[in-house]
Amino acid sequence: MEPFFIYREPFADVCHCYRQAEEPERLMTLADLDGHRGLVIAPFADDGDCHLYLLNGASGHTVDLPMDGREGFQAIPDWEDDRHLEAADNDLRRAYHEDFVRFHAELERETFRKLVLARSVTERKSAEMTPRNIFLNACKMYPRQYVALFYTRQTGMWLVASPEILLNGDRDGYRTMALAGTMRYDGEGDMVWSDKNKEEQRLVADYIRTGLQPFATELTESAPFTAQAADLAHLRTDFAFSLRDSHHLGHFLASFHPTPAVCGMPKDTARHFILSYEHLRRGYYSGFTGLLGSNGEARLYVTLRCMQLTQSTCCLYAGGGLLKGSIEENEWQETEAKLATMRKLLRNHPSP
Repeated sequence: MEPFFIYREPFADVCHCYRQAEEPERLMTLADLDGHRGLVIAPFADDGDCHLYLLNGASGHTVDLPMDGREGFQAIPDWEDDRHLEAADNDLRRAYHEDFVRFHAELERETFRKLVLARSVTERKSAEMTPRNIFLNACKMYPRQYVALFYTRQTGMWLVASPEILLNGDRDGYRTMALAGTMRYDGEGDMVWSDKNKEEQRLVADYIRTGLQPFATELTESAPFTAQAADLAHLRTDFAFSLRDSHHLGHFLASFHPTPAVCGMPKDTARHFILSYEHLRRGYYSGFTGLLGSNGEARLYVTLRCMQLTQSTCCLYAGGGLLKGSIEENEWQETEAKLATMRKLLRNHPSP
């Protein structure tokens, strides 16, 4: 099966489908993205099994497809190869408890200000729920989110329905966001956020503001506001800026990714701790994907609300930010709410 990448940006009425005959190009570091164009598939961390890839083959071509699904979607194969997905721990709640205790102990010692703890669950799916149907379901159900489906032999097939921009814009201006804190969205009146959620969002916003300083000019930011993402709400701060050097986006991304929204603070030691002690192997969950184009164009999104697909199963991923004052059951329920957005895609058949 040839590599492909199909995506729809938030609120768009068309999607873009890219295919190529060549294997994707493997890059060793994010800095190596400097000067490249193509579709990026970046992991949370290059851990020896999951690597950074770029789809930019000489045979590659992109077509724009309407969202009604009636034409062009035969480009999406019915199935990914039925590779083996490593089964999650049989006792998911026990594994999460063990991780929470270990992570929270470090927060209480003030080794870290924040750590993000993730988990996964493997679900069986019916034969009717093809990758095409799941992608179209996601586009229909989550119009506010970036939706992508991609496959390479090296990465497997992944579906993403992310609410979080990593970098969006071109040399005329860019934007990013601090997105943290989670509640179920009830759609009624102003939402009242807990002190824990407000503190988590403030830490992410502080990191982004500080992280942009060496690279950005004309930096502006919004006040925190409530943003809907499917059945959930998050606290969000938007940042707009220009980059001093848009020719070296790779070096900027190497410094900027991962943000504390998916990792922790301080970043480098938090990432090392997560890779060492989290039960989960994250793979491409909490990495990023999207387009690098001409004129410094970047349309990159954090790989959240995602699943890895095989012919018979899907592995769903979710995580949440832990602070010193976090309560385990509350954090577990937050991951359940996030997983529910993905489970819905497997339960609802698309309209004919």
